[in-house]
Amino acid sequence: MNSRPLNSRPVKSEPRLAALLLCAMAFTLSGCGFTPLYATTAGETGAPGLRNVALSSISAPESIAPVVEQAFAKRTSDTPSSATYDLVITATEQAERLAVQIDASVTRYNYRLVGRYTLIERATGKRIAGSTTSYASFNVVSSQYSTLFAENAAKEKAADQLAEDIERDILMRLADAKERK
Repeated sequence: MNSRPLNSRPVKSEPRLAALLLCAMAFTLSGCGFTPLYATTAGETGAPGLRNVALSSISAPESIAPVVEQAFAKRTSDTPSSATYDLVITATEQAERLAVQIDASVTRYNYRLVGRYTLIERATGKRIAGSTTSYASFNVVSSQYSTLFAENAAKEKAADQLAEDIERDILMRLADAKERK
């Protein structure tokens, strides 16, 4: 038995209407001066983001410094001599017991990576500072190799998340400063 009234027609989705609405929204946003955070302008090459930033130094424990450096190397300038900004990173790490068994053995850790950064504009010496924290967890299993692999994977994941959070924070602060001018 059909529950729809006889005089009504089924509703059809109109892809053309959706496309028209998207075009109207794009036109409206471009008129108000909206610029996407990761946008590139005509003539720019390279990935958006921290392409004008050179990683100046990383202060971190030996176990995490190379991982943090690798996470930022993916995002920062390939030619540090032509960068507009220098980035100084200080990172600290901590592994916190998360799941403790009755026999006091730990089966899961919460890995925390805290990063403090200072962005220095080369031309003026103006500084922007901030900090962020990233977390990753890993399990402790009977195989030492598997546990070590899981711990290293957690460190890499936390470092990548830290770099992404710092990148986003810097881009938002730079966009805000540009808007105020």
